Formats: sequence, structure tokens, C-alpha cells
Amino acid sequence: MGRICKKKYFAAHAFQSMTTVKFLDYLDKELIENDDSLKKQLRIDEWVYGTGLPDNCVEITSDELTKASDQAKSFIKGKKANELVTAHWTTHHWLYFLRQLPDSMPIESMNDLDKVFHFTQSGNSEILCDWLQHTIHSNYTVADAALEKFLIGVGRRKFLKPIYTALAATPAGKIKAKNIYTKARPGYHAVSFNTIDEILK
Repeated sequence: MGRICKKKYFAAHAFQSMTTVKFLDYLDKELIENDDSLKKQLRIDEWVYGTGLPDNCVEITSDELTKASDQAKSFIKGKKANELVTAHWTTHHWLYFLRQLPDSMPIESMNDLDKVFHFTQSGNSEILCDWLQHTIHSNYTVADAALEKFLIGVGRRKFLKPIYTALAATPAGKIKAKNIYTKARPGYHAVSFNTIDEILK
């Protein structure tokens, strides 16, 4: 038992100063066990030194996300929001659905989605962040109050950066962004306001 613990201790400390060469040596000795045939089959050099992903990369698919994508396609093709099949959806379904929609949509489409799914009133910051980007690109001013409240109320850069970037893409949007930012900036962490300062110049 003591030998196993000692081996784990040294292995853990070895990884603290890991380099590509050390990793490949460890991989070869401990996992591939010097099996040249397996090493060739796995195409290790392509994975480590090549450009992009080798074509032996496993393609991951999700039946659940495919359902969300299919509903987004149906909506784009003209299906009404209340006809979409969304029962038992999680946050991940909704995010994937929203990300399959065009950035900019007609006001009628935005109204339809909002009336049925109440995105503008969402209490989920992940969903609201993605929805607000659609409202900006679509000039869906119904959500302006929610947009301002969100930007003042949250401080995480992962939410702030995409929204301010979307606003800054147009002159009118940049003015709106700066007006909100004047109120919001004092409540932001330095990591966030340094990023937004750069976006809004």
C-alpha cells in the first residue's frame, strides 16, 4: 500500500512541471506501454503537433440537443412558437435552441417567442444573456428595460462581454451601452470593467 501511495505522490508532482516531451514519454510508457502499433493507430503525433483535429476524432452527437435544433429550424421555417415541442426542456435545450436562431429576427418572430416563452422575464441569467443578444440585433426595444436591469444587476464578464459587444456594433447601440455603463460600471469587478472599457473605448 505504501508503494502505491508513494508512486501516486511522485506521479502527481511530476505533472507539476509537465512538458510536451515529458507527457509523450509518460503516455508511451504508462498508457500505450511502448506499443508501436497502437501508437500509430492513435496517430499521437498528429494530435500533438498537427493542425486542427485529426479525422479519427470521435464526433459527439446529442439526441437532446438535436431536438432543440430541430425545433429552431421549424420556427425559422414558419412554425409558431406555441406549436414547438419544448416540454421538459432544461437550460441546455433552451440555450442550444436560441443559438440556432438567426442573430437578427423580425419583430413579429421576437414577439411570438417572447409571448410564449417569456424570455425577457427569464430569471435564468444564461438564457437571458443569449436572448438579450437577439433583442439587440433585432432592435426589439420591448426588452430595453430588462437589458438595462440585467447589465446593472450582473457583474460576470461572461455575460457582460457579449452583450456590450452586440450593443457596440452600431452607433445607436453604443450610445445606449454607454448610458447604461455609466450607471453599471461602479458595481463591476476590475476584470469586467477593464474589458468593457476596451469595448466601448
